[in-house]
This record gives sequence, structure tokens and C-alpha cells, in this order.
Amino acid sequence: AASLIAPSLYLGPCTAASSRDFISSNAVTHILSIGCSPSKRFEGVTYQRVALDDSPTSSITKACDVACDFIDDALNSQQGNGRILVHCKLGISRSSTIVAAYLMRRREMSLRDALRQILQARPQIQPNPGFILQLKEMEMGLRGEVSLDIVEFSKLQKDRL
Repeated sequence: AASLIAPSLYLGPCTAASSRDFISSNAVTHILSIGCSPSKRFEGVTYQRVALDDSPTSSITKACDVACDFIDDALNSQQGNGRILVHCKLGISRSSTIVAAYLMRRREMSLRDALRQILQARPQIQPNPGFILQLKEMEMGLRGEVSLDIVEFSKLQKDRL
């Protein structure tokens, strides 16, 4: 199942994007697919796919640029009542990385706070080490400091702070 990370922003696996029950019961208006595409498409839902391999060497920059704009467009649609599901195959690495980047870039959160918020709603997330490194670099560019080290991320996961 998908998890509500912030108002109207869901994070989950590809199966949620293909579930009529999930889409209708949560009034999802937009679906952002990271890497894989859902097996079914539903009328009235706006779709966007961003290519990103779940590899530590994959660059997240271009995917984040497209994704952040699409998430903003989704949340601002329907007179501000748009709802979006961001998904990858399992809702663990790629989609959580994109949502963390969104929270940092558009909600001005620190990486630590963004990951903590996502972990509280979806404890199984685990961005790959290359993505964490790039998120740290992104945070340095946005805030001039890094709020998280890799040991602390492991602790965040373990403690579900």
C-alpha cells in the first residue's frame, strides 16, 4: 500500500498506481512514475514518467527537476485539491529519494527532517547510498550545510525518529 507523506502527497509501490481502489478511495488526480510504469491507467488521472535506474551511480538531478515541477502542478491543480502518488517499483528507494528532494527544494526542509517525515509514514524506505550522497550534495547547495550523515540515516531508520 501507499503512504501519505504530506497533505495530498502519497508515496508507494507500482501496485498502488495500478489499483483502482487506491486511486478512487484517495481521490488521486496525478501519478508520477519513477522508472517503471503502472500496468493500468485510469481515466481522469494525469500521468508523468521519469526515467531513473535504482543504481548508486544514477544521477537524480534531471529526474528531480521534472518531478518537483510535476508534483507542484499536481498539488496546485483542481483549485488546490490535487492529490499525487509518487511511485517506483517498490516505493523504497527511487520514489522516496524524489519525495525527499521535493520536500527539501519546495518545502525548505532539511534532508534530516525530510527523511524523518517520510520514515514516519513509510518505515521501509531505503534510498540507495548513491542517492543519499546526492541528496546531501543537494542540501549543501540549498542550505549551505548538511544535516545528516550516513550513520545517522541508519539510526533514523532503526529508531524511526
